[in-house]
Amino acid sequence: MSRQRDELGVGLVALPWAVLAYLVFLMLAVQVAVYFYSTSVVTAIGYDAAHRAAHRGGGVSARADAERWLRSRIGPAVEIMSLRWTATAETIALELTARPPSVLINTSAVIGRRDVERRFEIRRESARFGGVW
Repeated sequence: MSRQRDELGVGLVALPWAVLAYLVFLMLAVQVAVYFYSTSVVTAIGYDAAHRAAHRGGGVSARADAERWLRSRIGPAVEIMSLRWTATAETIALELTARPPSVLINTSAVIGRRDVERRFEIRRESARFGGVW
C-alpha cells in the first residue's frame, strides 16, 4: 500500500493535539476526583465533630474541643471558610463551609462557586443510670 504525497506528515500535526486533549481530560478527571474526595472528607469529619460535641454534653468546652479536633483532622489542603455552632436544649448543630483545593488551575472562575456547605444536627446524649429507659 503506497501513500500519496499529500498525506505525508499528517500524524505530526494531529498527534500534539490528541496529546493535549488527553491531558486536558486527565486534568479535569483529577480535579473532579479531588473535589469529591475533599467533599466526603469534610462531610465525614464535620459529622464526627458534631457527634463528639453532642456526646460530651454540648457545652462550650465540648464544642471548642470538637472544633480543635475538626481543624486538626481536616488538614491544610481544605480551607475552612466558616464554622458556626448552635445549641438548643436537645440538639447541637454545626454549620460548616469549606473550600476544597484546586489541582492545577483555579476552577472557581471556570465552574463557579465550589464551596462545600454542610449542616449537621445531632441530638445531645446523656447517660441514664438506674430507673426505666
